Amino acid sequence: MASTSLAEIKCAKCKNVYEANVVDHIDLSEDRDMIKALKAGKANRVQCPKCKKVMYLSRSVVVNFEPENKIVVYDPSARTKAAKENLIQDFHSVISFNETLSEIGEDTEFLVISKLDPLKSMLDEYLKQHR
Repeated sequence: MASTSLAEIKCAKCKNVYEANVVDHIDLSEDRDMIKALKAGKANRVQCPKCKKVMYLSRSVVVNFEPENKIVVYDPSARTKAAKENLIQDFHSVISFNETLSEIGEDTEFLVISKLDPLKSMLDEYLKQHR
């Protein structure tokens, strides 16, 4: 099951503030059912309990392409080189924490993408290789 967290959401229509579970991390080897939602850009779909407005949140999702040792951060708001470099630096900060993480990090391809089309291509390729 995808890793989720509780987030505070403000409805774009009625301005109601509510909490909803949002997807933070998806491991494709375990969460294949999320591929369709990812490809459609609808992994973080929420619905206001008051007015029933459906919204698709623009937030980062970490996608683990196992067994290929590839981690992709899909973040629609990371459009600048600086924003992408900050996420990459965060990754390097985490993996430098200890020797085991450093070894895993060296063997892992880490990408930050902000557009849906490259993610769709990666997901299609993943599905071809891992049916």
